[in-house]
Amino acid sequence: MSKRIERRQERERREESVYRLPAPGSALPQIVLIERRPGHHPWIFRRMLEEPKQRVIPGALVECVTRDGRRVGCGYYNANSEITLRLLSEDPRVVPDGEWFARRIADAVAFRHDVLKLPETTDAYRVIHSEGDGLSGLVVDRLANVLVLELYSAGPFRHLPWIQAGLRACFPDAEQVVRADARSEKYEGVAMDGPPPSENACELTVREGAARFHVDLRKGHKTGFFADQREHRARLAELSRGHELFDGCCYSGGFAIQAALAGAKRVEAVDLDEKAIAVAESNGKLNAVTDRVTFAHGNVFNVLREHRAARKRFARMVLDPPKLAVSKSELPKALQSYKDMNRQGMQCVEAGGVLLSCSCTGLVSELDLIGVLRDAASEARADLQIFAVGGASPDHPWAARMPEGRYLKVIYSRVRPLG
Repeated sequence: MSKRIERRQERERREESVYRLPAPGSALPQIVLIERRPGHHPWIFRRMLEEPKQRVIPGALVECVTRDGRRVGCGYYNANSEITLRLLSEDPRVVPDGEWFARRIADAVAFRHDVLKLPETTDAYRVIHSEGDGLSGLVVDRLANVLVLELYSAGPFRHLPWIQAGLRACFPDAEQVVRADARSEKYEGVAMDGPPPSENACELTVREGAARFHVDLRKGHKTGFFADQREHRARLAELSRGHELFDGCCYSGGFAIQAALAGAKRVEAVDLDEKAIAVAESNGKLNAVTDRVTFAHGNVFNVLREHRAARKRFARMVLDPPKLAVSKSELPKALQSYKDMNRQGMQCVEAGGVLLSCSCTGLVSELDLIGVLRDAASEARADLQIFAVGGASPDHPWAARMPEGRYLKVIYSRVRPLG
């Protein structure tokens, strides 16, 4: 590597470390849009933009204009990312600043509190859901008295002072913990993770209806707790009263524990993650349901195969695997896995029993999942009667102009023998 390149890279690192928030009324760098974008989608990809003449720090706020100078909007720019521009506002009069972030955060919080009434039933819920709340690349969950900020782009990282100030105005007593996964940092080209949480924030207990769950921010996936299945945990719990339930890919035991508390006769829960099983067992003790719930480390495919061979049947079953594809090239394999898992599940559900099939893979559409279930039922020689279709809890809204935001698909069906 030449000395000139080394000096340039060092200069760029110094610039990034001292990124200053734009002053009120200051001009933003301009990025030119050269390709029409469909449906006002908030993501603009590299091929759609003209390369700027001067380098723009990853995550900086920029103004997007057309070739003839017409203003498109303002957003985060990152030349390292395939999603090169994430629009925040398309109002020609608006340049996002600290007050703008505060208003948008306050609006998101008001929706959860005033419309959804969430603090009345749980203290574990999503406060900000990225594009669904007009704050691209940012997810914030409230877990008891801690706000967990998960960063998916360099933009929120650069503008954390504004974001954190807006959150403090709404939750003045909450500790804020900043996290970013390795994949996001790799594709954004920026180290975005914050300092470790305090000891008080490491191990939390959150409530969801009658249930309590341990959350360890040092070990948990994403923000530490999956609030997106809240409504489905409650619904399946009611359906499981007096029945035996199989919970495949149980993670920390949400479905299993809620079902046991609602009166399920017996629950068998399985997960391949040994750490998750340890947390699930701890949650079982916390909720005093260990007499009815068994947590086991294992591969759900192998466990279902063993149950089929032993002719073991369950009246209720939930299959909620983790994301199975992050790119289109992985989609065929993911669809095959969904089909195989649900086929084996159908073969272990008693006649007239209920199967809850879930997919949190954003690339898999609702129609894709229904098609997978249809094929799985055909191979299992089952008549599948779909009676409800759902998505993530309402504190996970998605923007109509960005259907990718509807990542979670949940399908309720009865499994009957072919007549």
